[in-house]
Amino acid sequence: MSNRMVSRACATAFAAGGVAVATLTGGAAVANAQPAPPTSTTMTCGSANPLFWAPRFTWTVTASSGESLPPGGAGLEPAILLSGNNELPAPPGGLIPSIGLNWYGSRVLVDWTNTTTGASGHSVSDEAAWQQKPGIPINRTWTGTGAVSFTVTVETGAGWWFVNTQRAVCTGTISVVPGR
Repeated sequence: MSNRMVSRACATAFAAGGVAVATLTGGAAVANAQPAPPTSTTMTCGSANPLFWAPRFTWTVTASSGESLPPGGAGLEPAILLSGNNELPAPPGGLIPSIGLNWYGSRVLVDWTNTTTGASGHSVSDEAAWQQKPGIPINRTWTGTGAVSFTVTVETGAGWWFVNTQRAVCTGTISVVPGR
């Protein structure tokens, strides 16, 4: 064999060995990496009814990655956005049912930790009152981007959230991603 052929054979073997090592170590890194949490999750949590004559019920809360405008902010910032509903019966249409006895108030508390950045915080939603079919009030939870673990506490009261307050607690983790 000539020196040229030996050099090519060595270079080929060295390159093949490098590719094999890169593949094996890259594969190990991928196998050990934790997958990112989803950008949305739906949770259910039960609550006693603040109206003593009414039964327990369940909240369904969806937390999604999104953006919201902070107070005095110049632009949208990454946030957890909440929506949801419950299994309380919807009142029938018309004027007379609106005189009924089943009135609720609600608000939402969110405690969060961004496990990517180490930041944490607490947010309180707007408050809703005198609703026959309460929902999740507008909530703004600015967390920054990354994996965020959170606890959502839905406070439901009789007429207002603070009268005989009953709490439903849900927990979850989502990825908050920058807007598109």
